[in-house]
Amino acid sequence: MTTVAPVPTLISCGGECGATGFRAHHDRLLAVDTDPDALLGLIELAVTWHELDYSTEPVLGPRDWMTFADRHDWTFPDRAAWAFALAVDIVGRGAVGAPPAGLGGVVLDLVRS
Repeated sequence: MTTVAPVPTLISCGGECGATGFRAHHDRLLAVDTDPDALLGLIELAVTWHELDYSTEPVLGPRDWMTFADRHDWTFPDRAAWAFALAVDIVGRGAVGAPPAGLGGVVLDLVRS
């Protein structure tokens, strides 16, 4: 008979990153530099941050993502920094709103010239 035991996740932040209260989300965020599903999850969260109500969800919010990234050790530090910076940028763009009407036409005209 085989016994299955959960593999513990090491907390490299010493429990001081602000996300330890959201353990499942904390562990998913720790994988953004090595797991494509975790990376896509972060990007999806960023894209939908202004569309859905996450106030009752056990997730770390965008204002804490860069601090989270800084307080952890990564297998691929540049990739992790890039992922969190991109996610924060996506959330920031959602807060600004849609571009003014007609702006796309101006850009296309410049490209065609």
